[in-house]
Order: sequence, then structure tokens, then C-alpha cells
Amino acid sequence: MTPGSEEALRVAATALRFIQTSGQTYEFEDYVQSLEAHAPPLVIGRFANREEAAAGMKARRRPPEVAFVLIADAYYSAMHSPSTGNTYLVPQPLILEHYLAEMANDGPTPSGLSFASKAEAEAWLHQQSTPPQQVIIDIAGAPYLAAYHHRIDYRVLYPLPPPTPPSQEA
Repeated sequence: MTPGSEEALRVAATALRFIQTSGQTYEFEDYVQSLEAHAPPLVIGRFANREEAAAGMKARRRPPEVAFVLIADAYYSAMHSPSTGNTYLVPQPLILEHYLAEMANDGPTPSGLSFASKAEAEAWLHQQSTPPQQVIIDIAGAPYLAAYHHRIDYRVLYPLPPPTPPSQEA
């Protein structure tokens, strides 16, 4: 073993015991599956506005130290300060921006599904008995990602940016 690897293994084993004994095995399995499926970055809640998010975080028996939430479909870090008792909501636009760029460049191939309007696409999305993981669809000629936030059971359409052109370097 290399220096530090024994400690790393001990910490990993402790984390696995915590997951198992705290009844979070299924949540952990869902998390691993979401990583493998290239699901959107994990969030613990969705709110219409900052006031609703602040109230939602305050209502938790024990607010998370740091977690992502969606406020009007934008990513925020919810960071709780035990010393003040406050939860701070910090916009994190790069989280979604990088995820959507990754989906545009390396995500699933376009499904061939095409809709005339976003409303038509949303109706299709919400009629699916099993939410699609990540599906690229076309809405009025523009690519969108139909995505599913499994932890909060939320289906959403995100406009995709244009793919990054291949590098000209040889």
C-alpha cells in the first residue's frame, strides 16, 4: 500500500457502512446509475423563487451543509452556516452550462422526435409513464434535452447550445 492509501480505504469503508446503516443504499445506487446515465447534476429540491427556496431550506430539520437546488430551473448552491443558522443561495450557472455543453458534444444521439412547440414537447414529456433519462429532441428546429431529475421526480426541457467545433490541432 502507498502512504495514505490505508487511510483512504478506511474512509471509503466508513462511508459505505454509513450508506448501508443509514438506509441510503437505494439512494446511493440511484446516484451511481444517474452518473452512468449522464443525468443532470443531482439536486435536493426545486423552487419557484429564492424566497421559496430559503423557506424550504429553513424548514428542513437539519439543512444540508452544501447541496444543489433548482430555483426557476437554474442551479444554486444551498450552503448552510451552522454558526449563523442561515442558508445562503449562490447562483451556479456554470453547472448547467457545462452539463448542457457535455450533452451537446458527447451526449446521446438525437432521437428523431420533433415537435412544433415547447408546449407540445412538454405535453409529450409529461405523458411518458416512465420518464426518459436524457433524450435529445427537436423543438421548432432547435435541439433540446429532455431530462429527468430522478431525486425530485422532475422532468424538464433544456435548450442545448451548439456543439463545440472540433479542434483544428493535429
